[in-house]
Amino acid sequence: MSNCYGRIPVILFVVVVAVMTGLSSCKTRHKAQVPVVKDEKNPDDKSAPDLQQLIYDNSFKVNSFSAKASVKTNIGDQSNSFNINLRIKTDSVIWISVSPLLGIEVARVMITRDSVKFMDRLNNKYSNSDFRFFNDLLNVNIDFEIIQGILTGNLFSYKKNKFNSVYIEDKYYILSTLSKRKLKRSLEDIDPNKPIVQDMWVSYQNYRITRLSVEDQRLQKSLLTDYSDHRQTEGGLFPFFSKTVVKAEKHVNIEIEYNKVTINSDPEFPFNIPSGYEKMR
Repeated sequence: MSNCYGRIPVILFVVVVAVMTGLSSCKTRHKAQVPVVKDEKNPDDKSAPDLQQLIYDNSFKVNSFSAKASVKTNIGDQSNSFNINLRIKTDSVIWISVSPLLGIEVARVMITRDSVKFMDRLNNKYSNSDFRFFNDLLNVNIDFEIIQGILTGNLFSYKKNKFNSVYIEDKYYILSTLSKRKLKRSLEDIDPNKPIVQDMWVSYQNYRITRLSVEDQRLQKSLLTDYSDHRQTEGGLFPFFSKTVVKAEKHVNIEIEYNKVTINSDPEFPFNIPSGYEKMR
């Protein structure tokens, strides 16, 4: 693991790596894949505000949910597989318990709007920090909404970016923060302040997000998440499989496959630090 993450325990790193690594201070050479833009009008053309409303109307909406999933990660030359129990109270709490395939819990994470708590059961250690700690450490700008959006496949905006354009590619709308004028300037390499570009691929059929992309064109790093196996639940369509690819100093691949999702079960979020645990520094 690179020095960028030396102070963060590996399990906690895995939980938030999909957001943090792709937008951290490590650099790589990577050329963006630009969507094919169709300029001609057709009956399905939509404005960015109209498409955002359709995405919201068809989003995964619950008060709370709990899920079990298997996770596979490849970080550089290291591969790991483990299980997680995920519980979310929408817009309030994200709780994750991490266990190896044998089933004994090794770590627990609880994220609220203003705190990130971590318990390392292998080494009897814990941390109690906030997003500012991680943002300063990794030179990023993440918040609760971003992590919640990535986990549920719902719409979010990075750094409060405004979605300006809608492109059409095959059977998808692409909702983008980059206007056509800025896209042209960026491709011609004449824009000295290359923006952070966020794109959302949205299905024609159900207006669910099937792919999200966040790319820092100036630092040449990116995050790409694909969602598939959408199944109907009481809260709407939920993606039972996701794959995230991060291109930075170390390439990262994360696959999450859910095998059970329970809606509005009013889950608990226990996080009691046992006596004798040492606070991480």
